[in-house]
Amino acid sequence: MEKEDKRYFITGNTFAIKDQLRDLGCKWDPESNQWYHSEKKIAAKAQKLVPQEPEKYLIGQAPYEMRDQLKQLGAKWDPESNQWNHTDKQLAAQAQELIADAGKKHFLSGNAHDVREQLKSLGCQWDGETKQWYHMDKAIAAQAQSLIDKGPEKHFINGNCYPVAEQLKEMDCRWDPETKSWYHYNREIAAKAQDLVTNGLEKHYIPEVPYKLNEQIKQMGCRWDAEARCWYHTDPEVVKEANRLVQETREKLQGHEMAPNKANVDLAVAAQVEHGL
Repeated sequence: MEKEDKRYFITGNTFAIKDQLRDLGCKWDPESNQWYHSEKKIAAKAQKLVPQEPEKYLIGQAPYEMRDQLKQLGAKWDPESNQWNHTDKQLAAQAQELIADAGKKHFLSGNAHDVREQLKSLGCQWDGETKQWYHMDKAIAAQAQSLIDKGPEKHFINGNCYPVAEQLKEMDCRWDPETKSWYHYNREIAAKAQDLVTNGLEKHYIPEVPYKLNEQIKQMGCRWDAEARCWYHTDPEVVKEANRLVQETREKLQGHEMAPNKANVDLAVAAQVEHGL
């Protein structure tokens, strides 16, 4: 009976040195998928040829949708252990933190009202229960928090804004006491406000407004020009409506003044009859 030789297996990734192993007389075992040699000393020599693999730091399992993020960090999937790993200890710890934060809401603090549109553009969402903005991505949440802390960008309106101060308020522009300037958070509205200040507002006058219409004219947004001693408005359509109202009122007043008193008419007719006219 033939005696079976003892096998000393060579472990590790031997693919790059397979030719050298053959030269040493090593053989391939298809059952264990490993190279081996029957002599201990030669197997030990062959083992030294195997390149040392870097140490693997286990990360653990992670949600499927995070695989791209982990790959970007350089992590690799080990099908044998069903876990992610990395050869860099710090990056492995970072990946573990990333996994731990997955599915977690990162809430934002502070007054976010004026930057809510920017928060939406970052993908932040509003939590109705806590009444706070949040993001599922920690890095984006940090970016959004920085935005809140810094405050929204102010688009200032230059020039003499005093004549159009009321119009600026209606456009939701605000006054900055530090710079002593009007501004708006919305770039487009600020641009419109700037055009308003730059181009100025033409006054459209409503002449000879009866005193009884003063309050009604005022409610229409008209203003009194003390220099011209006349009511005016910057919107031609409002002025057109105001002039129509003034005209109608004048016609009624003139008609009232021209209409004869009925009692006086009757007396006049009686007098004429009495004198035989």
